Amino acid sequence: MFLSDNISLGIDAGGTYTDAALVDMDGRRILQSQKALTTYPNPLGGIQNVLDLLDPEILKKTKLLSVSTTFATNTILEKNGAPVALILIGSQKVPQDLKDNCVVVKGGHNYRGAENEPLDLEGIREYVLSVKDKVSAFAVSSFYSILNPEHEKTARELIHELTGYPVVCGYELAHALGAYERGVTAYLNASLLPVARTFLDAVAEETKRRGMNVKTTMLKCNGAVAMFGEVMERPVETIFSGPAASVLGASFLSGKETCLAIDVGGTSTDVSMIEDGIPQISDLGATVGGWKTKVRAIKMETIAAGGDSHIWVRADNVLEARFSDIMIGPRRVIPLCRAFVMYPEIAETIKNHWTPHNMSLAEFMQKTTLVLKSGYVAANLSDDEMKVYQKMRDEPAFIDDFDWKDFDGDIPFNIVEMLVNKRLIQLIGFTPTDVLHVTGEFVEWDVETAQLGARKLAEIFGMAKEDFCRFIKRKFAKIMAVETVLFLNDTFSRDELNVFMDKFGDNGIGTGSYLRFKSDIPIILIGAPVQCFIPELGMFLDAEIIAPEHYAVGNAVGCLAGKLAKRVELRVDIESKEEENGDWTIRYNMFTTEGQRAFPTKDAAVHYGETFAKKDIYKYMKENDVAESDVEIRVKVKEMIYDPQKPPVQIDILVEGFAENKV
Repeated sequence: MFLSDNISLGIDAGGTYTDAALVDMDGRRILQSQKALTTYPNPLGGIQNVLDLLDPEILKKTKLLSVSTTFATNTILEKNGAPVALILIGSQKVPQDLKDNCVVVKGGHNYRGAENEPLDLEGIREYVLSVKDKVSAFAVSSFYSILNPEHEKTARELIHELTGYPVVCGYELAHALGAYERGVTAYLNASLLPVARTFLDAVAEETKRRGMNVKTTMLKCNGAVAMFGEVMERPVETIFSGPAASVLGASFLSGKETCLAIDVGGTSTDVSMIEDGIPQISDLGATVGGWKTKVRAIKMETIAAGGDSHIWVRADNVLEARFSDIMIGPRRVIPLCRAFVMYPEIAETIKNHWTPHNMSLAEFMQKTTLVLKSGYVAANLSDDEMKVYQKMRDEPAFIDDFDWKDFDGDIPFNIVEMLVNKRLIQLIGFTPTDVLHVTGEFVEWDVETAQLGARKLAEIFGMAKEDFCRFIKRKFAKIMAVETVLFLNDTFSRDELNVFMDKFGDNGIGTGSYLRFKSDIPIILIGAPVQCFIPELGMFLDAEIIAPEHYAVGNAVGCLAGKLAKRVELRVDIESKEEENGDWTIRYNMFTTEGQRAFPTKDAAVHYGETFAKKDIYKYMKENDVAESDVEIRVKVKEMIYDPQKPPVQIDILVEGFAENKV
């Protein structure tokens, strides 16, 4: 096989699988691709396992490595970041969850970049010295620092002098208004610094160990890539890099510069869109773990339904269960077909489990759902939590088979749920992956155990297992269709669309839909095994629906499709005064890192802003070995006008630079 000199490796460490793809970028050829289970809590193990499956000789010829991973998202969700102290400067609200790790001091600027009041250096000194032995980094955010960051810079210098610790400033991460969100963003970024360094150093060491001499980049959540060194300083920008990889991979594999991507993963399904080769970006900052940030991320809809989502029935009485009581997700479980490979005894356990005819069905109380210890160390549990945990076994069992006399015979489902959320209890259950084993469309593990689970659930509704699985496929496809329509047209509500599709579309019992939603935008499916859902999705959507070749590793390919990008946002504040003769005296003010400037005309201010931004972009690209001639520049100028009879009050200048990520 002929190999060019432009071979790249993409790796995506997702929620269930870690995917890898070796790509000849000259011919856009996928040379090799592999999948391995993602390892927790450290994804490096999964990366090592998937690399072991690739040709070592081709790996040594690789020139570029680009990675997407969930380490930042998981660290925030699991609250495992490094201890950080946040210093807010100016009149700001303390985030409730950070009240024990935060101080507010005097200082800050106004909306024109002028100082509101002097910075309280003594207050900062006192606070830093009081907490320096309890934290490993500091975050600083000042009021209106995007217009004048001098107080943040001064605070950083003082903290460095006092501690030598890393300091993250809000103005470096966000250029939009929102002091609260900017402070949260700085705090989260600081908490991720050691995690990012550990992970990225390990990846770099692993490639070196394998004889790979590669340029290493990582995909950010806005679809751009950054060198490892930059990511180590700004790891918060990698949250949700997986969804960014999915839409880029969908475009690359399908050859569609404009398309909508549906990425079906193990835990969730993400819907996003790319237009003219650039991912759509949300106007709102990314929200993760309840934290609202100023991190620019791709616009996406996330559905808590994936290949490993729990399929269960919610009913007070099993005899009264209806089709509408069938739930898909939101919790992820081990599929029955895969669990059999790990615990062969589960088939007999399920067969021999006695179910009362009037059983009440809940998430953990199902004919097909088993529990066991996860293997994580149990710590800091209450007495009741410990009692429940100690009842669990190392092998799968039904929750109603335990002795619950300590709780007056009632199963404490609320405590069980807390232990599941703490990852101390693992669930095994019926999933869409099992459904596809029953239909024969995807067979990787044990078919008979999947069929057993389907039969147990189907008998609740007096159905054959095959009919039940066809119903689940249509239900899953409807979930995808609803989110797709919502993404393209937010005039509907989710409830309205569900009612509409149930009323006019296929209700799961019929043979086809009467009315479908039309889209001229191609819909690209990626994730394994998405091609199985094309017929069902077509019942609800009238569109070109494609599962391209190599769809199963679309995210790994997407890591390589991201571009180097630099975005510069500037604001021109306008001071205007109407003279007695009706003329206007106008001054155009702009603050950049070069300082405060005033201009006599709008054209002069805009020209200066564009020139400054382009210089900043070219400097960034040069640092990444990109020539000016290879940079694509896009400029947007927007005037804010409140009264058409008066001059604008503000001009926003956005300049973006893009370049191919190549060696």
